[in-house]
Amino acid sequence: MPNIRLPQLPWHSPRELELPLPDDWQVEVCHMAGFDRPALKPEEIRASISNPIGLPPIRELARGRREVVILFDDLTRVTRVAKLLPFVLQELAEAGISDEQVRLVAALGCHGAMNRLDLAKKLGQSILTRFPVYNHNPFDNCVYVGTTRMGTKLFINQEVMSCDLKIGIGSIVPHPVTGFGGGGKMILPGVSSIETTEAFHRLEARVREEYPDSSVIGMGKFDHNPLRREVGEAAKLASLDMKIDCLLNEWGEPTSIFARALESAYAAGVQRAKEHYLTPQMEIGM
Repeated sequence: MPNIRLPQLPWHSPRELELPLPDDWQVEVCHMAGFDRPALKPEEIRASISNPIGLPPIRELARGRREVVILFDDLTRVTRVAKLLPFVLQELAEAGISDEQVRLVAALGCHGAMNRLDLAKKLGQSILTRFPVYNHNPFDNCVYVGTTRMGTKLFINQEVMSCDLKIGIGSIVPHPVTGFGGGGKMILPGVSSIETTEAFHRLEARVREEYPDSSVIGMGKFDHNPLRREVGEAAKLASLDMKIDCLLNEWGEPTSIFARALESAYAAGVQRAKEHYLTPQMEIGM
């Protein structure tokens, strides 16, 4: 009897699920190219975060700043933020930033709020005792920061906008709308108001009408994707200073880290992601 083994439960003691299949099934597993690449060691994570490309190190970028916000994705994304965050905090401490100057905001978009257990899994228990941690609320406490060239009015979390250093931690993975996730999606829709998020999705519908063949929008379609450009423009208007994005293996462990100025980090990460997540298509015969 053929079996198939699937990774599962990334936030609940990751393990494999083995499923028995009928004897007369022909089974082929289509792994993405980077499924078994080794996870980065702590010293490799430190080196990537401490030496960003196209930006001064965080310890220099943070000098003289008054308030720092660190944005992170929620449990629908498998980014192991707890493995990256200590190195960001160490850089901030070396810049003379005290714990009282730092807060963390879950860039939920319009997803449900995270509870304390969720946050402990994402950030580590010790972080919750050191820093204020907030869920983004798309229905309140958002301020206008500008309008994109495609006409989206951006209302962004006021707590985020009150800070003069903004750092995001997330992952680059294939996405059915913007081609790939990560990058400026930490801002739009991550910490945007419900009205801004609705406007962005209306824009998606408009682009799909203009390109009914889906030639510019869809999974892995990045280079000419107007929605990807919209997200990048939103991040600039909100002054996202730095983005730390990971590529992930089959178990959600980081195998590469791109810590750079937003646009250069994201573009470089996506080019690598196109190879890393490449998965063969199987022809199904009858």
